[in-house]
Amino acid sequence: MFGWDIHNSQSDRLKFFFFILAVFLVIGFSTTFVFRSNHETASKPVETGSDQTVESPSSESGTSEVEPNETATSEEENTYDQAEYFTEKELEESKEVAVAFARSFHSYSADEPGEYLEKSKHLMTTSFYKKKSKDDRREPLGRSYLTVDETSVTPVVNKSTSIIRWNVMVTGEAKAPDGSKTKTEDWYLVSVRQEEGEWKVEDVRVNVPN
Repeated sequence: MFGWDIHNSQSDRLKFFFFILAVFLVIGFSTTFVFRSNHETASKPVETGSDQTVESPSSESGTSEVEPNETATSEEENTYDQAEYFTEKELEESKEVAVAFARSFHSYSADEPGEYLEKSKHLMTTSFYKKKSKDDRREPLGRSYLTVDETSVTPVVNKSTSIIRWNVMVTGEAKAPDGSKTKTEDWYLVSVRQEEGEWKVEDVRVNVPN
């Protein structure tokens, strides 16, 4: 084999021994490599499963993120609730004052331009009446005479603990000096508060976004 005389030559026998040793080492390393490769391949599904397991808490995190939205929704549902600070009786009485004020304040005659204010005086706080007395109300010609047909009330955003607000819609008719008439719709955001034990209007905003 390979020109070696393993029976009669000691050096050839040593060469043969080292050759056999090298063969066994190659086989050993090859076997180890194949075993490790198979082991790593078999381990991959376990690692994938581990990744999936780690991802599961993210779903729990997603659930927790919904809770603030649910709280915000609950708060939005109560945005118009003024009953948190006022009794049902107070709300009803203040609403009646707001409606009565809107009706008298809306009515207007160019022949007596200050009459609307005097008719509304008993429903206004002292300071608010003085403030409005300085105003010089002048309506356009097409609204020289204003009358009220109907009123309706809608709630408004209000977090005040001392002032109640109502949005009063007044529908009616406007008449010009020439006798022509048109239908009208005006919005009055009325703020009402207690003054000397009575509900009085302390401010009003007309036809403005709320």
